Order: sequence, then C-alpha cells, then structure tokens
Amino acid sequence: MEFHIDRAKVLPKANVWEFLEGLKRRFKLIAPVKEGEKCSYKEISDVTTVELSYTRTVLPPKKYLLPYRRERFSYNPETMEFKTFNSIQEQVIFGVHSCDLHGISILDSVYLKENPDPRYLEVRKKTILIGLSCYPDEYCFCLSTGTAFPDGANWDLFLTDIGADYFVSIGSPKGDEIVLTLKNLFREIEKEDLELYKRSTRKKKEAFNRKELPDLERISQLIELEYDSPVWEEEAKKCLGCGTCTNVCPTCFCYTSVDIPDLEGKEVKRVEFVTSCQYPYYSLVAGGHYFKPTRTSRFRHRYYHKFVGFPYQVEKLGCVGCGRCSSECPAEISIVRTIKKLRGTDEKELREAVK
Repeated sequence: MEFHIDRAKVLPKANVWEFLEGLKRRFKLIAPVKEGEKCSYKEISDVTTVELSYTRTVLPPKKYLLPYRRERFSYNPETMEFKTFNSIQEQVIFGVHSCDLHGISILDSVYLKENPDPRYLEVRKKTILIGLSCYPDEYCFCLSTGTAFPDGANWDLFLTDIGADYFVSIGSPKGDEIVLTLKNLFREIEKEDLELYKRSTRKKKEAFNRKELPDLERISQLIELEYDSPVWEEEAKKCLGCGTCTNVCPTCFCYTSVDIPDLEGKEVKRVEFVTSCQYPYYSLVAGGHYFKPTRTSRFRHRYYHKFVGFPYQVEKLGCVGCGRCSSECPAEISIVRTIKKLRGTDEKELREAVK
C-alpha cells in the first residue's frame, strides 16, 4: 500500500512519552493502563503508566463515548422547564486497537445516521481517536471479521509498530493538526519505513492460527437457517445470564432509562444506563409479556443481532472479532466455538462424537 508523504509520518519510540505529554497538555488524555493482569482505559495523569503492548482491555473505549450511565437532562415536574447537561470536554483516546476503531464506526452508524443522537454527536466531535497496532492472542478473530486493520475515516492517527519507530498514518484534519503542532517529534518516512510497515502487516496476518478462526462466509444465512438448531440450547445451558458478554462488547448499545426525582420533588433527572438483552426483564413489556422468555431465546438473540440484525441495520457485522465476550465469560462460552458447532466444523466436538 502506498502512502503519500503528507499522509504518513514516522514517530521514533524514544519520542512517545513526549508525544503523550503534548497531547495531555491540550486534551483530557484517555489511554490503556495495566491493572493487575489486565488492562483498562483510564484518564491519564502520568504518561509513563500508559500500556503500549497490550492485547485487549476488559471494557472497550466506547465507555468514553457512550457512558455506561449518563444523565440526559433534568426537568421541573411543575413548570416542565428542561435543562440539559453540557460538561463534555475535548478528549484524546490513545492506543485504540483496530477492532475497537471498527466498533466505534458501527456505533457511529447507529447513533449518527438517520436521527443523530445530539449527546453522542457532541462527544464524537470533541473526541480524537489515536489507534495503535497489536498482535492477536487465542481469543482474537478479527481477521475473519475484516477488522484486523484500520479502515474508513473515523480515526485521526494510527500508530503501527515497525521496530524502533511507529509508522503514523494520518486519517483526518485533526490528525494533521496534531502532527503539525508536535512536528519536532516526527520525521518523514523513508523507503525502509514503508517496507517495515508492510512487513508488520504480514506478520500480524501470520500470527493468527488459521485453523482456529471461524468461517464467517454467509454467516447471516447460516444463523437464519439454523434458527431452530439444538446447538442454541446446548450452549445456553452453560450460560449464567450475567450479561458480561454484552457489557464488554464494543458494539452493543442496549440501554434503558429512568426518571429520578430529588428529595423535594422539584427536579427530575432522566438517566440512561446500559442494560443487556441477556437479562430476562429486558424483553418484558406492558401486560407482562416476555418477548424472549427463555435463556435459550436470549442467548440466540445475541448471535442473531450480531450477524443478521446489524448487517440489515448498518450493513456491517455487529461483531469485530475482539474476543472480549469469550475471554471474559465466566462460563467459558466461546462465540467462535458456537459458530463452528452451527457449521458442524468444531473439531473438538467431532473428535468426541467419534469416541
């Protein structure tokens, strides 16, 4: 892939901390940090705590765009006067992996297309996304979902590790502005840098265990044709219904809202908070009817929405292959294993059937 010289630069790794300091001086800086054996996105006060070589965070960076709890507005129940909350400040989310950038792109399609959500739109306008390359572990299958590498135009800068330096792709005018502001930290690309960039791409592709990747060819049709498959019930028997899978997912956006009055009853706050299609009450409607009354129906619904509903809704799969749902599931349910069982290609199951 060719890059025009004004669309890419090189950032020596020796300059990374100064680069992060430069960002922190201008914006609220969000980045991954190590917490025990896992990583989480946090607001950064000390840039040396930023983790540069992680595989995944427990929660995706969407929590800084679409908070798990957010106050939309308040109103006086007597006068019906409304007040909105406008405390959003400019922020940089640094170190976002490609799969999560694709996840944010999907959220953009949901929240910004036909009827834009004004609060989400305001946050996106004030957010700069800086991506960072990574290598897969046993849970990653982003090569199958087509999200292993950044695409589109929803990110501003993307840093690819090429050894002693980072190859910095510029994806937006905001990215251009950052590079120009901190131009003394960057250098122009050379032919060797471009070769190292290509080699890094090949190395990542080769790091995937091809035998373990799911076959997602015509996955929407497969899910629909296997709607009544016994696999759903078999897998759902393991499920605890805890909602961990949806809470750690970069693309899930189910929420509910409540009105919370103050003690004097003069102000009521409308609060939205994340919920899950895996909770029994989520499908409960007036009259006491449950649209998804069984754990099996709720378990199947998540797959159906990811692989059938999302393509219909936003013309993309709703799964970005990050592996969070599998790595964090307390019941050790694997989305990849489930798909392979539906296809009849799960080698472990086949070996056990032969015994």
